[in-house]
Amino acid sequence: MSSHSAFPAIKYPLEIDPPRLTPREFCRKMYGLSGLPEIEILRTEMEPGYRKRCIGLLSKTLGVKRQSVLNWGAGLEFQKMPLTYQRFLGMCWERYELLSEVKRLRRFTA
Repeated sequence: MSSHSAFPAIKYPLEIDPPRLTPREFCRKMYGLSGLPEIEILRTEMEPGYRKRCIGLLSKTLGVKRQSVLNWGAGLEFQKMPLTYQRFLGMCWERYELLSEVKRLRRFTA
């Protein structure tokens, strides 16, 4: 019996970098802040309850407990969030944009 597998491993270059969003970027996009002037974004982020809303959004989107999100750090950066979750947030945002575009196009064809 040969030591080589019947199916040789083929290595492909990673041509597409998986999308990645920080928690702060994700919350800004989901709450419609990303197109606003920076001063308006910062005002909104400083409102009472904004961080709590972000924690809820991240918890629901990622399917983790609120305590897990809290454990990732203070403020809106959540610096200890694992990279895998940041990639998942990027994919969630791309999917959200795609579905929004499909809905928009359906209005024109209906």
